[in-house]
Formats: sequence, structure tokens, C-alpha cells
Amino acid sequence: MDTGGTVARTLAVLTVMAEAGGSVGVTDVATALGLPTSTSHRLLDLLRGAGFVERDATQRRYRLGLQFLRVASLVTQNTSFASLCQPALDRLTAETGETSMFCEYLPDHPADRHMAAYTAKCDSPHSLRYRIALFEPAPVECGASGLAILAFLPPSLRASLCAAPRPSPLTGRRPSGRTLAELIESTRRKGFAFSSGEKLPDSVGIAVPIGLAEERPVGSLTLTIPLARFVRSKLKGYVALLSEEARSLSTARIS
Repeated sequence: MDTGGTVARTLAVLTVMAEAGGSVGVTDVATALGLPTSTSHRLLDLLRGAGFVERDATQRRYRLGLQFLRVASLVTQNTSFASLCQPALDRLTAETGETSMFCEYLPDHPADRHMAAYTAKCDSPHSLRYRIALFEPAPVECGASGLAILAFLPPSLRASLCAAPRPSPLTGRRPSGRTLAELIESTRRKGFAFSSGEKLPDSVGIAVPIGLAEERPVGSLTLTIPLARFVRSKLKGYVALLSEEARSLSTARIS
């Protein structure tokens, strides 16, 4: 077996898919790389088995998978806005004792548009805490971290997402458009988002947006707290801490 050739060809397939900016067919890959259709199909299946490629069975086309996107995010982490957020997250966790996260808005995510993913975090020192996975995209309308972003996106975009809400990654439930619109308006009015058990079981999420000065948030700052440890009287203080850090980050620039 020509292992080296297979590795080179699979990397070439990923390059073709990344440059295409969307889904591709087996013939597209074969033509771009000058390979037999059978070889292109085999390489795509190898990548699909590893999670680097996903297949749309209806259209018989392929797109980049979540594993590829996760690895790409890990590679670029140190040059992204997430790296600027880490000191703020460290301060939030030190002050509250709870896990804090930066949730990044991904408007043009290749797998599905208008997604959001945690790209930086600081874990709670408590033994009872959640294991938060980074770089796993979810619909921007899910959870406090996403809702804090969605609520301050342009009205036309909010309306389009309310017209066809996507399901929760945890429960699989799909909110009604009316319910989502009410959550958005509540978040806009209060300036922060609040959720319970939307992305993590038996947890509370509190989030504020970052980047309002530019009319489109780059992401949100979030505290996630086990429901058993959440004290509602502390909510105002949590929001104040998150908002203070978000204001500072809204003026930050990547050098």
C-alpha cells in the first residue's frame, strides 16, 4: 500500500474542499486532482470515517466535517480574538469560582451558517463542574452564550433565524419562532442572556455580548454554573462582572 501517496492525496482532497468554499462532488475532486473517480471516492470515504468530511446523502456531495473544523480552530487559536479573552476569563473565574468561556460567533461556518463555538475557557476550581469542549459549533440561537450574540445581530438576520429555529444540541427540541423572538427581545431589554439546561444538563448559563460598538457582536462572555450551586441573588453581580470585562474587550484589537 502506498501510504505516503494516500496521505498526500487525502491532504490534497481537503485543500480542494477548503478552496471550494462549499460542498463538492466526487467528480469535482477527481477533476481537480486528476484522479480516477473511484480513487476520489475512496479518499473521501476515508476522510468521512475520520470525521474530517461529511456527506449529504440527498445531494451526494461532500463538505468539510466538524473534526476538520475543530483541528483548524485549534491551529489558529493563538492568533484569534480568543487569545485576547483569556485574561478576562481568568479574572471572571477567580472572582466567581465558576467556569467562564468566550463563545465566538461563526457567521460563515462551512457546515452551517450562523453558528457559535466556545474557543476559550477557564475552568472552575470546584470539584462539581462541567467539562466544556472547545471548538464544537452549535446554532447561534442555542443557549445563553449564543442568544447573547443573536439578540444584537441585525434585525433581518434575527427574523430569518426566528422563522426556522434549529434544535438544541442537548435536548434536540426546537423552539417555536415566537418563543425565540420573545427570548431575543428579553435579552435585548436586559442586556444579558440567561438559560437553564440548554447546552449542558442541570446548568445555568449567563452571557453578555462583546462588540456592540460595531453593531455585530464578535462573540459573548459566559458563566456556566451547576444548578445546585446557582444562587439567584448573585445574578446581578455576575452580570456586572461579565459586562465590565465585555466592555474592555469590545475595544481590543488583535496585533
